[in-house]
Amino acid sequence: MKTLPHFPQAVLVHDGGLIIGAGLADPAVTARLPVGYITGAKTLVDKVASDKTGQKGKKGALGGLTVAQTQAVKILQHWMNEARETAKLAFPGQTVKLHEAFAVGNHDKFDLASFLERADTILASVQSPDNLPALQGRGWTNTETQAFITARAAFGPAELFRKQSISGALDATALTHTDAAELYDEVLTIQRAANLQYPALDPANAGAREKFLLNTFPPAGGHQGTTPTPTPAPTTPSK
Repeated sequence: MKTLPHFPQAVLVHDGGLIIGAGLADPAVTARLPVGYITGAKTLVDKVASDKTGQKGKKGALGGLTVAQTQAVKILQHWMNEARETAKLAFPGQTVKLHEAFAVGNHDKFDLASFLERADTILASVQSPDNLPALQGRGWTNTETQAFITARAAFGPAELFRKQSISGALDATALTHTDAAELYDEVLTIQRAANLQYPALDPANAGAREKFLLNTFPPAGGHQGTTPTPTPAPTTPSK
């Protein structure tokens, strides 16, 4: 099993791209590796970059909805807010209840699945016999409950949307991790070939070694970090 780098994937894509580019431009290093190895790595670094972008898209804010869905979101959001505001009056000072049962202050995720999950939580709390009397004491009626139910029904079963969104995000994450681990392995292999081609013992190789980032990649926390030179202990001045 290949290992994920212990640093941001943005660093892997950037520095890995530089190393791959150096390899493509160096026939001697290219010759040390299987035919097509470095061009394959170039394809992979582009894929990792696009994987990461795709993953963010799957986990992003509400967007890409049809006109009808956008309107349905507005209507559902209206009834969620009405229920929240009524609950604040019905359960004053009950911070935990308001947060957990009515999603007051719970806006950390804005994808459709999370939005519908909050709607389901609030709707269930509105219909709960434990909460309904207090809400009705603040003006909430069955008319509002039915309007809330109708707005939620416009999206169909919550589990369908939740499964699509969450599984999509997980798939993107797994794909990104697999590709990143493969890319990391290939970049280190290119560096190994460059290190053999341009050994550090020869000062004339300094420029070539710099092109392959042999002294700076992987960064601190990677698997090939160089051991730092220990700082000499301060000497006590003689009297």
